[in-house]
Amino acid sequence: MAHLNPKPEDVAVKVPDLRLRFEEKYADAISGGKYDSRDVDRLKTEDAYARCFLRTLAARDDVEKAIDIINTTFLWRKEIGLGDMSLESISPALLEKASSAIYYKGETKEGHPILYINVKANDSVGEELELVKKYIAFKFEEHQKKSPETMCVALLDMHGASTSNVKLDITKFILACFSTYFPAFMAYLINYEMPFLVSATWKIISAFLSSEQKQKLLQLNKKTITNHISDENLWEHMK
Repeated sequence: MAHLNPKPEDVAVKVPDLRLRFEEKYADAISGGKYDSRDVDRLKTEDAYARCFLRTLAARDDVEKAIDIINTTFLWRKEIGLGDMSLESISPALLEKASSAIYYKGETKEGHPILYINVKANDSVGEELELVKKYIAFKFEEHQKKSPETMCVALLDMHGASTSNVKLDITKFILACFSTYFPAFMAYLINYEMPFLVSATWKIISAFLSSEQKQKLLQLNKKTITNHISDENLWEHMK
């Protein structure tokens, strides 16, 4: 489903105009410190990162739409302090818990790195739930900083999960990351063995996505997972 996004070479010519229009339209926000200056500098200097905003399904090579996505993304990044996050800034207890449930492993048949999220392990509530969301954003950021134009697959493993493990707040957050905050990051998202009681709610919370974005949301089980991930890259319970 990565083919749904414009290719880097198709949007490259518009990067100078993207930068110019962003600096013109959001000059007050830039000068007023509304964004993290590191994000602004990255947009100015990293062509690959700038191209990602033009490659989103929401912009599709449209400079005016892309600069509005940049504004939304940069405001959010500063709000949660993403630029200051590091392994050292995460509490040891949360790091131990989250790192065993959210991590990169292997790749799909198309060569996309897989970000694995074990939904069954999620029993967080309240403040810890917000920290888990930040950790997920940190993992997205970890990859996009290294390889901004290598699209990933997020695998939400719901095998054995109860409805109490499937936090809709986190699901909505992942969809927002997918659609806006991490431009052209996600090739597609796999929901593996989604509980029946969650499926109706899932349709509601994904309603704001475009038809093309919805094509990137796959509902898979043991019989169909191998269409996208080969046996050697599967987890044992998926084989």
